Amino acid sequence: MNELESQVDTVLKETEGFLKLKPNFVTRYYMDHARLGLGKHPGDTYQPTVGRWIPERWIASTVEASHVNPAPGEGLSLLEFRGLPLTLRDALRVRAPEILGEGLTKKYGGGFPVLSKILDPHFPLVFHFHVRDEDVRNHPKHFSQHKWGKEEAYYFPHQPKGPTPYTHLGLHPGVTLDDLARAISRGGECALELSPVATQVFGQGMYVPAGVPHRPGTALTLEIQQPSDVSLHLEWEFMDRRKTPEQTHPGFTSIEESLQFVAMKNATSSKIIETNSLIPERIEGENSGGWQNWIFPPHVTSKFSGKLVCVEQEISLQESSPYAFLIWSGQGQLENMPIKAGDEFLVTQPRAAVPHRFRRIGSKRLEFFALFPPCI
Repeated sequence: MNELESQVDTVLKETEGFLKLKPNFVTRYYMDHARLGLGKHPGDTYQPTVGRWIPERWIASTVEASHVNPAPGEGLSLLEFRGLPLTLRDALRVRAPEILGEGLTKKYGGGFPVLSKILDPHFPLVFHFHVRDEDVRNHPKHFSQHKWGKEEAYYFPHQPKGPTPYTHLGLHPGVTLDDLARAISRGGECALELSPVATQVFGQGMYVPAGVPHRPGTALTLEIQQPSDVSLHLEWEFMDRRKTPEQTHPGFTSIEESLQFVAMKNATSSKIIETNSLIPERIEGENSGGWQNWIFPPHVTSKFSGKLVCVEQEISLQESSPYAFLIWSGQGQLENMPIKAGDEFLVTQPRAAVPHRFRRIGSKRLEFFALFPPCI
């Protein structure tokens, strides 16, 4: 047994399968709105050495950030245990079956096969799209650094929405790839004129199929997605900056070449907004000490799911898969361990399968997001 294996075994034994993770903040090319607790005013997190802000927190991540000149290991979650410099990815590399279970490990390998983020944009993000799993598999020339495509979904917590709380999703019926290419070439926000838009509603969300163009707005957003950081942009300029080809269409010689991967039939559906809007679904059960809502229902996609758990007194969970959770508000106990707003954990599959109690302490309701990997 080597040193890494010994360290991970010690963590698993002493935490009893509740792996606490350090907050994991990631730089991006868009300005933050100061809702992550890192600054008092929008833009306070600017990092002049790399020309980026810190507008995202990644949750239980085994994915490295994919942008120009990332910091070493940027995007990878670290375990919080006796000061050890141990990433979740390293732990899974040596003890994936003990953490994820045999089924997920066999199908997805040694990474946690879902990535969740808190997005804190001051301005709407760039108009862009993500490719499908089959595109990544069938075109390694363009996507050599990636294993998966990227479906994703959003949930909008009750926080200040920022100046532009609207999500663009898809393209209007009848729009063609030629129309899209011409709009992109005209510059500005011409391509956005081809896209339907929806209000970012508190306590609701949106599912974004792979291949569908979209532009998230400025509401604080919980995003869940496949474990990939691949995206292709449909605008050359962002925040008055001209983006480089590497930033705009990595793996392609031009934006036009990348448009072959837009899922046009899905993107131009006349019911694109209606079909993909997410309304919370109450989970019926025996817990009388609180309640649970699916915010990312498992029937929407097999790639991920997630729920909001609200603890009025005490709730017991028992899950078939490992899951990550982020305490959103309040404080309490997980079994006999104190937990509070901002804490983040990965619950191993063996521990998740055994009932475990969350108890509220204090006057404020304990609320947390539970985020699940693909169904197997």
